[in-house]
Amino acid sequence: MTAPSREVRGLTYLRDGHRCVSCGAFSPLEWNHREASGHGGRGSKAPELTPADGVTLCTLCNNGIEGHMQDRALALGWKIRRNRGGIPAHEIPYFDYATRTYYLPTVDGMRTRITHTLAVELLDAAGNLTRKAS
Repeated sequence: MTAPSREVRGLTYLRDGHRCVSCGAFSPLEWNHREASGHGGRGSKAPELTPADGVTLCTLCNNGIEGHMQDRALALGWKIRRNRGGIPAHEIPYFDYATRTYYLPTVDGMRTRITHTLAVELLDAAGNLTRKAS
């Protein structure tokens, strides 16, 4: 996976209050790719990562969202589906546990508070609330 630049990582941590958006822990923190890149990373033609492409998670939650917490991570926008009809990451909200609020992340490292109703609508449009067929 392509690593975020130092600036993108710093802006993401700042935006998320230097704490895990899943459990509120302050350390150890990791920058989590919201969109799984799969094997081989984003590739040379992929656009540069922005803060909207990631969220701040503690190590425990970052490991969990790849396994037993995956459905929750999708439903709360900490992960986003690859095949989502071209909807960019900055148009897909995420939930911040510490503030109990949904936000739309911006490409410059800010975030905008949105209602639960709008968040559900946007997450559903992105396919995050639809379970993959087994």
